[in-house]
Amino acid sequence: MTQLRPSIVQALVLGIGLLMTLAGVAYGIAMLSGRANTVELLRDRNQRIIERSVERIRGKLEPVRQHLEGLRDRIEHGGLSIDDPKRVGDYLTAMLDGVPQLDAVGVVKKDLSATRAARINGRVYVLQDSLLGVPGTAERMRSGEQMVEALRAKGQTTKLLLWGDLIWEQELRQALVNLRAPLLVQGEFAGGMAALVSLGSLSRALKEDAEGNSWRDGEGQSFILYDDNYVLAHASLMTDEYFLSYEKPLPFLEEIHDPVLHRIWSGRKDSLLARSMMRDQDAHLVEAEGRTWIFLYQKLEGYGERPWLVGRYFPFDEIENEVRRLQFASAIGGVTLVLSLLIAWRLGRIIGRPVRELAAAAHRLQALEFDGPLLQRQRLRELDEAAQAVNAATAALNWFGHYVPRRLVSRLMREGEDAVNLSKQREVTVMFTDIVGFTSLAEHLSAPEVAELLNHHFALLAGHIEADGGVIDKFIGDSVMAVWGAIKRDEDHAKHACRAVLSAAAALAEDNHRRREAGLPALRIRVGLHSGPVVVGNIGAPGRINYTVVGDTVNIAQRLEQLGREHMSAEDDVVVLASQATVALAGLETLPPEIGSIAVKGRAAEVEIYLLAAVPALPPEGGAS
Repeated sequence: MTQLRPSIVQALVLGIGLLMTLAGVAYGIAMLSGRANTVELLRDRNQRIIERSVERIRGKLEPVRQHLEGLRDRIEHGGLSIDDPKRVGDYLTAMLDGVPQLDAVGVVKKDLSATRAARINGRVYVLQDSLLGVPGTAERMRSGEQMVEALRAKGQTTKLLLWGDLIWEQELRQALVNLRAPLLVQGEFAGGMAALVSLGSLSRALKEDAEGNSWRDGEGQSFILYDDNYVLAHASLMTDEYFLSYEKPLPFLEEIHDPVLHRIWSGRKDSLLARSMMRDQDAHLVEAEGRTWIFLYQKLEGYGERPWLVGRYFPFDEIENEVRRLQFASAIGGVTLVLSLLIAWRLGRIIGRPVRELAAAAHRLQALEFDGPLLQRQRLRELDEAAQAVNAATAALNWFGHYVPRRLVSRLMREGEDAVNLSKQREVTVMFTDIVGFTSLAEHLSAPEVAELLNHHFALLAGHIEADGGVIDKFIGDSVMAVWGAIKRDEDHAKHACRAVLSAAAALAEDNHRRREAGLPALRIRVGLHSGPVVVGNIGAPGRINYTVVGDTVNIAQRLEQLGREHMSAEDDVVVLASQATVALAGLETLPPEIGSIAVKGRAAEVEIYLLAAVPALPPEGGAS
């Protein structure tokens, strides 16, 4: 299965994107945790304020209960007689002095005669009068007697302390919370007693928490509701006029000077965030005054027939700000992620382009193609060093290719060094060429001119040799030795050799024609071709070897080239002699003329020779043939 190999662009985008995503997830978790902690702190802070308010309310009302129980016990056990108004008045006065939050306390006999003590404008007054004309007094007395009788019939205790309905106090001009208890003298119902606490003291209890903070905590507000529709305690009850009376001892919810509190039940708003934050039913959101508020509340029972609702509200903005900061941070994180991916993509493109060029250059080196453009300098040091190294390797291999046959180098790169280390015998065709009269020709040329002439001649021959699969084994002075079928097995080596030689001969004739027209000396050559077995391998000393061919086949090919001088006329530019082995293997359509046989040193049998080609010089333009 092919292994997946991502590109540099993909790797960078994926890697940086993954890192940024992980960082974003970690940051998001931190933000969510921070928001949750902030929400929890806000909620707990306000919940603690409510709990402190409840504690302060109980702290004001429970001492009233304890002192009233003490008064009842004293009367029922004969320590204080309800028929002694003066002593009762003194005791009640002492109660008011001992319980500052107590506004009034009184003892009412069965005939509705009463001894009362009240705190008015900071002073304590004792009253001895009758409550016959006070609305509701007679009804409460009869109700108390009936309750005692009912409990006695059930065998239950009659030591009751009941928080009753609110009582309007005209002199104080406010409603009072009242605690009532029946009085028994010698086991018989004798009347009742009551302790009264003004609602103003409850509002003051809400005004300060246990640390002495002011009423307002930021924009929060505390309150106590009575029966959900009346306001029992609120900051504005201490300062604002609500025109209360016996018929209406408490303001309605919609009358209170607090537009946010007005909407506690009518302005409910649902929110998944709020629900997840509040976790219980004693809280909800309200839309009021163009803002969202959180209401927290707690029921307070045991102080009347109807429960009280102690609550507090504060702006939801404090939490929404956290949410908005989270959303903003998330948006910034998203933008950062996108920018990071774009930067990664751009970096990938910047890095990927030279890397692709390096890969392309390496592929050209592998194919021994040295004609490609050099790699440009790079801004990144490592890439620049790699580019310069590839350029240097290209130059070195290019020079290497001039000295070693490229087919041999290709085979080395493809099959490894072992492919050429072992010598082997192989059927090949060997060619030798030699320039006629080169020594005398070179005497009239300078060294650079000689080199230029030979390079031009060898380039012409090499092009045709390599085009037909041949390999130049070596240059020997002005001679060329080439082989077909040595480096790579070739069953048609003789055919390819003949074709290459004939095309090279025609090209040389044309080149000589141009040289003569230019007034330059022509290069006439002799060529010998022979096919047969050779030894192919690395030949030479350990520090200097050649991958070449050796054997009689090489010697015969060279002997045929030398023999060409006997069969070359002055008009010929090229003469090619080929052995019978080469002609037979080439499968030529027309058999060339046979010259004869020659004896070769070291061989018993003679070698038959054929004149493969005698290429005359081309006539001048328009001249006779």
